[in-house]
Amino acid sequence: MRHKVFVCLTLLLWSCGPVVETPEEQRPVRQQSSLPEGAHQMEAHPAKPHQGWIACGGRWTAGEGTGLGAGFADQLGAGVLNAGITGEPLPGLLQRLPQLLDRKPEGLILEVGQEDEALNAPPKAFQKHLNALGRQLGEHPGLKLLILVSAREAAYRELILEFAKKQGALVYSGDFSEAPPAAAQHNALAKQVRQMLY
Repeated sequence: MRHKVFVCLTLLLWSCGPVVETPEEQRPVRQQSSLPEGAHQMEAHPAKPHQGWIACGGRWTAGEGTGLGAGFADQLGAGVLNAGITGEPLPGLLQRLPQLLDRKPEGLILEVGQEDEALNAPPKAFQKHLNALGRQLGEHPGLKLLILVSAREAAYRELILEFAKKQGALVYSGDFSEAPPAAAQHNALAKQVRQMLY
């Protein structure tokens, strides 16, 4: 009897076959997680081209405060790839931006400021990171930019607005004060961004 049970279990396991995983490049880029400071998730394989826009930023872009797929960037349609990460300050974005730009997007939506402000980044350090961002973007002439100024303090906002002007970017600096953002704020922001893009 034990022998028959063993044979049946062996056949059952054998018939299940190998586990097939989704290739890394087919998994969604959007990540909503709180990463430890200095830790950033990176893709293991070359990214697929994306001919639309890529949205980068923190909690607003990642969709915090809504159900999965209901944040403002997710509401913009298939032409916008959501690459937001909750809690990611500008240095984190700088690390993964080259991979995102390898996708050859038409443009970037950059939500900038709130996460750095929440971490009390010194304005001088924030300025250095904006300068580094400008250098990276300068290597991609013709790339369109929409900058969402999510910082509340004037010290950060002024630096972002100056940066946006130098880049020739479209700018939205509405109310990003709600934390976590509510679904109604995401809906309103999606409407504003849609009008600016299209």
